[in-house]
Amino acid sequence: MTMLMLLSACGGGSTTQQTSQSKSGGDLSVGLASDVVTLDPLKSTALVDRQVMLNIYDTLVRVDAQNNIQPDLATSWTQPNPKELDFTLRTDVKFQDGTPFNADAVVFNINRILSTPSSPRYSELSSVQAVTAVDPSHVRFSLKKPFSPLLATLTDRSGMILSPTAVGKLGANLSNAPTGVGSGPFMFGDWVKSDHLTIKRNPHYWQKDAQGTALPYLNSVKYRPITNESVEFSNLQTGTIQAADTVGANNVAAAKSNSSLIYKQMPGLSFYGIMLNTKAAPFDNVNVRQAVAWGINREEIVSGVLKGLGTVSQGPIPPSSWAYDKNFAPYSYSVDKAKAALAKSGKSSVSFTLSIASGSPAVAQQAQFIQSELQPAGITVNIKQEPFATLLSDTSSHNFVAAMLGWSGRPDPDGNIYSYFHTGGGNNDMQYSNPQVDKLLEDARATLDQKQRATDYQQAEQQIMQDMPYVFIYHGISIQATTNKVQNFTILPTTIMNFSNVYLSQ
Repeated sequence: MTMLMLLSACGGGSTTQQTSQSKSGGDLSVGLASDVVTLDPLKSTALVDRQVMLNIYDTLVRVDAQNNIQPDLATSWTQPNPKELDFTLRTDVKFQDGTPFNADAVVFNINRILSTPSSPRYSELSSVQAVTAVDPSHVRFSLKKPFSPLLATLTDRSGMILSPTAVGKLGANLSNAPTGVGSGPFMFGDWVKSDHLTIKRNPHYWQKDAQGTALPYLNSVKYRPITNESVEFSNLQTGTIQAADTVGANNVAAAKSNSSLIYKQMPGLSFYGIMLNTKAAPFDNVNVRQAVAWGINREEIVSGVLKGLGTVSQGPIPPSSWAYDKNFAPYSYSVDKAKAALAKSGKSSVSFTLSIASGSPAVAQQAQFIQSELQPAGITVNIKQEPFATLLSDTSSHNFVAAMLGWSGRPDPDGNIYSYFHTGGGNNDMQYSNPQVDKLLEDARATLDQKQRATDYQQAEQQIMQDMPYVFIYHGISIQATTNKVQNFTILPTTIMNFSNVYLSQ
């Protein structure tokens, strides 16, 4: 999950051509909007974790800049029947502890998920019956029923392959110091909470550039948590950091006009809004949940807080998705309809606590907008700020009433809906359950017909928005903000900063 953050606008910069030799070396400093929570993909729910993990762990398959699935640890795959997916694996990869990557390692990692129902990953792979090693370079996924999102699911934390030997040695330390665990371009260095997390070049990384030079080029990447987006941007302007994971709306104009910066954007996959605990008063009443949905002026937040750098959201499916329904808009701002929904609940007024991540003026401003917008409808909002990691802990343990948290998005719509809104889903901290939605989401997983899947998702979305366990506010965009010394940096719709091919100009 992500904080309800401000994303960005567009700009540009040129790419400097250099020889592979001159590209090598350099230490990159990167700003993150919050501190990393965990480096164990089995436990992680935060976007900020993925920013680091996807630079130290390889996945079976990956997503490119066009949202297409490409080989990574798996070189190819075939589907001999709807309930089986076979992968051919790379044979030239070793983990950072020196042990070989092979089919047994894939089996170990997938079984680690399938044997841990409490993991957010479990619902992502719930359709997998078993995974078996055919031989060292071939692995077979056997499915309970057809599972169309499987490839897309394996591009992220469910598809990260860790060294079984290292995982066994580290035990609980895997979350905080995953030494030797991955096979990716960088290795874990050190982590001082609230100060920095460093990853260093993996000298034995398997991938090379077009000239045959071993990647990555950089010697190290140091991540610095900077929760105040204006402070993060100031650090970028001064060169204290060379890359930032976000730029506040108030700083976009300065980013675009600064010749020492490179600024880019592309449509994202994300959604942002408010999680409502459907088992806690007052949100155990659907009419109160609908009252909040009617009482929030999404357009005002997008224009006033985001400065237009976002799209009003009417559900979990973003405009960039093939399942998006541009004609679906069930809620608009209406104090009268908010009051009517509240009256239907038997109340003339309610109050609730809205938990938000501390440290970000932009997040606080959005919460204050929501607070002022709901007041005329008789809804009082008490804002509670807490550290991002605490907020995630509280929501996952259902120790909250309402929380401002977003989702960075996934390439397949299943990744934006199933874990959030299916009964028992790994991110369903709202404790939402609707058998009709469950069936639609299960049906969408079980067919390979994209048109039918789109219909299933749109019908599920309609029901979810009627039940309103999550108040959708806006869809974000993926941004890239760096100094002009940072070269060969590909922007991805997932918002992940992949540094495997990045170099620093002289």
